[in-house]
Amino acid sequence: MLKNLFDGLTGKLRKTEDEAAVAEPDAPTSQPATQPDTGPVELPPTLGFVAHQPVLDRQQAVVAYEFTLRQGAGQTAARRREFDRMLLRTLRNMDLFRLLAYRRALVHLSLGALEEEGLLGLPERTVILVLDPVGDAPVTPEVLERIDTLKAGGVRFAVEPALYDARLLPEALHDAFFRRMDFMVLDFAAPSTRILAPFLDQLPKRYAHARWFARNVGSAEDLALCLQAPGNNRFALFHGSYLATARTMDNRKQDNGSQTRVLQIMRLLRANADARTLEAQFKLDSVLLFKLLRFINSPVNGLAKQVQSVEDALLLLGRESLFKWLSMLLFTARKDDGHALALLEKSLIRARFMERLGQPQDHRLVEEHLFLTGMFSLLDVLLGVPFPDVIGPLDLPVTVRDALNEQKGPFAPQLALAMACEQGESVRIQTLARLLNRPVEAVGQLYMDAVVWAQEVLRASEVHNNVEAV
Repeated sequence: MLKNLFDGLTGKLRKTEDEAAVAEPDAPTSQPATQPDTGPVELPPTLGFVAHQPVLDRQQAVVAYEFTLRQGAGQTAARRREFDRMLLRTLRNMDLFRLLAYRRALVHLSLGALEEEGLLGLPERTVILVLDPVGDAPVTPEVLERIDTLKAGGVRFAVEPALYDARLLPEALHDAFFRRMDFMVLDFAAPSTRILAPFLDQLPKRYAHARWFARNVGSAEDLALCLQAPGNNRFALFHGSYLATARTMDNRKQDNGSQTRVLQIMRLLRANADARTLEAQFKLDSVLLFKLLRFINSPVNGLAKQVQSVEDALLLLGRESLFKWLSMLLFTARKDDGHALALLEKSLIRARFMERLGQPQDHRLVEEHLFLTGMFSLLDVLLGVPFPDVIGPLDLPVTVRDALNEQKGPFAPQLALAMACEQGESVRIQTLARLLNRPVEAVGQLYMDAVVWAQEVLRASEVHNNVEAV
């Protein structure tokens, strides 16, 4: 993989079988790179669920989502283009463009898909097409012309240099192709970070105009290589299992007095304390009440009347809804911490998604409790305290406690489905969707709705990330 990377950057990649065995010792030897085209295949009009993963900036705040196609792996260029059409159609049906007001989208497409006319209508500067080579389809002057046309329309591009050998990228077009890229992709899935470390500082220098996107960051060491190596300022975007996995925050240097205050107010609320007692607690930290009212009065909630006080909130919303909104304040104690904001965003998505999974015949209280389950599902990570200890004093409904503490009970499938959607686990998504009597297409739509809703709440509450820098 390392040889691929540097030879790809210099246009000299032409590996022998022996070199491939040395560079990629773990790669299977019996699986062909491509599958023969056996003729027409019956394809559905859209994909059931499009895998998408959060992409973070240097502060570990979510600024984009990466949309990938797993069903088309190993296909010929013609077959892959059919899947690309389905991907674009599915993203339009999911109304992806709503998300682009708050996040950027990195969409993986094959070179052949550049001819799709719909690409000319993409919103400017918000979509980054990651160009994947497929089969024997090479980069041609016509491909470069199409890239120029799309760039003139505001589309940006990314490419993984290691994937393009001399067969796919003629040396004469090498520099012209890479100069058109806005982002270069470095994939940590294959190379050893120990081997990569001495060379990492050379990568950004090759094409100084481009920023770098580190994919499949699988460990703290991988991340450190990008953030600490010479030329590290060129690394702008990060994705991978290490970043996607919820990790307990370091609270040793954190003044979490605000979190303690919120937990105390939530305990009082569950104990049926009156409005005067609750307001007295907010007066000890008036910023908390300001944040709470900003969350509640967000336009996405569509309240007919603005909530101006704790008493208003109790009268207009009820205790369960007020408790729901209070839970969000636990994540805002470190407003400038990208990791805390990423946890808040993920919790909001889980909460809204689970709430919407509530069946039409369910009581509103069930939906509120589903929301709480999703909202609290990362609270142990945020506070660095095991679930039984952190939620024990809150007197939560038994259905919420069982789902959080033991992953069992009536809310466990909804929580499991939310987590499967985060990871793009297609088989598990299909299994859980059937269990909940939901079509996979509906699950994909609900999840994307939840993602957009979370961005709207964060933006209206002025708790949002700097996506303009992407």
